[in-house]
Amino acid sequence: MRNLEEILERLLARAEGAVAAAVGGMDGLLVEQRPEHQPDLAVCVAELTNALVGVRRAVGEALAGGAVAELSVRSEHVVALVRHVTPEHYLLLALEPSADAVAAAQALDDGAQRVRELLA
Repeated sequence: MRNLEEILERLLARAEGAVAAAVGGMDGLLVEQRPEHQPDLAVCVAELTNALVGVRRAVGEALAGGAVAELSVRSEHVVALVRHVTPEHYLLLALEPSADAVAAAQALDDGAQRVRELLA
C-alpha cells in the first residue's frame, strides 16, 4: 500500500459491515478518512481522542495498566473499533452492529500494521 487512502479503502473492503474508516491524530485532528464524504468523522475523531486520553489516564495510569492499545465502543447503531498505530495516531473502524467482530478485528490488525509501516 502506498498511501492512507488505499489502506483505508482496503480495510473497508475487507471488513464486512464496515461503514467508515479513518486515521486520527492524538491532537484530535482527522488525518484521512474513507468514505471521503463522511462529515461527522472529523467530530468523531476529535471526541474519540478525548476518550482515548481519558481511558489512558483511567486504565493506563490509575490502574497501572500500561499503554492502551485498543478501545471498542458498541452503541445502538454502530460499533467503533479504535487501535493505536503510533504514539501520535490511531485507526478507527466503524461497523454495523451485525458485522462479524472477528473478521473486523483481523482486518483492523492488517490495516493497523500497514498504517504503522507507512507512518514510521
